Amino acid sequence: MHRNLVFQLDNERAHTARYTQQFLEQSDVQALPWPALSPDLNPIEDWWDYLQRRLDCQDHLSQNPDDLEHSLRWHWNAIPRHFLQTLVSSMGRRYAAVLEAQGGHTNY
Repeated sequence: MHRNLVFQLDNERAHTARYTQQFLEQSDVQALPWPALSPDLNPIEDWWDYLQRRLDCQDHLSQNPDDLEHSLRWHWNAIPRHFLQTLVSSMGRRYAAVLEAQGGHTNY
């Protein structure tokens, strides 16, 4: 693993599981500390959701890790530029929603 990379993991159960934490530590992976119940402003969540929906619409399921990687790369590269621009353009609204909710739940 590149030592200059830092992972951002939210507090989702899979990220905080003992197994995951042990793997990160054994692999010398640095992760940002993340406060509990913090608003998630990262548009990558929308990107992953879009990618998951594309994978769900495939005619076939991936049969092995290489097949899955190929599908992920193909769909990742096929994400329309306007979708990405929409995500970037939403950042101001995301921040405003968090401020209005005083750090509480938003629709983002």
